[in-house]
This record gives sequence, C-alpha cells and structure tokens, in this order.
Amino acid sequence: MSTEPETRITFPRTDTPLACQAHPDWFAHEQTSVPAARQDIARAKRACSGCPIAAGCLKWALANPGPSRIGVWASTTPRERSALRRRLRARLGPDWIGVVAQADRERARRTAYRPLPEPSPMWSQPYRPWREQLTPEQQRRNRELLDLAQRRPRTSRSEQTLGKAG
Repeated sequence: MSTEPETRITFPRTDTPLACQAHPDWFAHEQTSVPAARQDIARAKRACSGCPIAAGCLKWALANPGPSRIGVWASTTPRERSALRRRLRARLGPDWIGVVAQADRERARRTAYRPLPEPSPMWSQPYRPWREQLTPEQQRRNRELLDLAQRRPRTSRSEQTLGKAG
C-alpha cells in the first residue's frame, strides 16, 4: 500500500465551509466496531451526505488508500472503501484509477467553460444596464441595431405621421 498520494485524481476544493473541516474529530476513527464509535460514524456519515464535494472526496479516498486508511471519507468507512476498490478493480481493471481519471478529464472537457465570441464591431462600448442612463445617441443606436436584427427598415415618427395623413 503506497503512502504517496495518487496524482491523477486530485482532492476537490471548495470555498463552502465543510463539516469535516469544522469537526475533524467526528471523522477520525480507527475502531469502527466499538459501539460508541458507531454513533460517531453515523454522525459523520450524516454530515457527509450533504457535502458538495463528497463524490470527489470519495474518488480521492479510493485512489489513496494510504492517507485515507482510517476514518470516514465521503460517508464510507475503511472497510466499505476496500470493498469499493475491489469492485472497481474487477470492473475497470488493475489501472482503474487511470480509467476514472480519464473519464473525469473527458467530462470536464465536455462541460468546460467556452468563452463568448469576440464582441461585434457594431458595439462601440460595453453595455452596463441599470448603471447609467442611456443617452439619446445610444437609444438611436439601439433602435438601429434592433431594426437590423429584425431586418426591416424603420421609419421615423414624422414619416409615420405623414403616411397616415396622406
């Protein structure tokens, strides 16, 4: 069993306060069969159930049996993690960590942030709604852009009034 952390699966990070950071004593148990420890383990599992990084934490704990050999990690005990590792090895092969890491990279690639295209040269300045009033020139330009978008010519108010009169 290696004590070096597996680098292909990184430990997840979040800015959200986590129960394991606030109460580390709830999660560190060497004896899991002692009745008093069972209650503490149940409390730790309940705390993990709403954790935003539980899935990533479990992957890291499974990939790093040395550093996670004791305690509750992502609602699992050491015995449960050992069973999960055996099932992963049987299902995905001896390099199951590589398979899981590759699947994570593919998922991240598919859902990666895609920047917006370069702004159109039609826009002279960034639009900051609700921060400043529009000038008459900006209002006119916005109407022109709207007309261009709708692909129809806009007639001025005076032309509309003259058209109705004649």
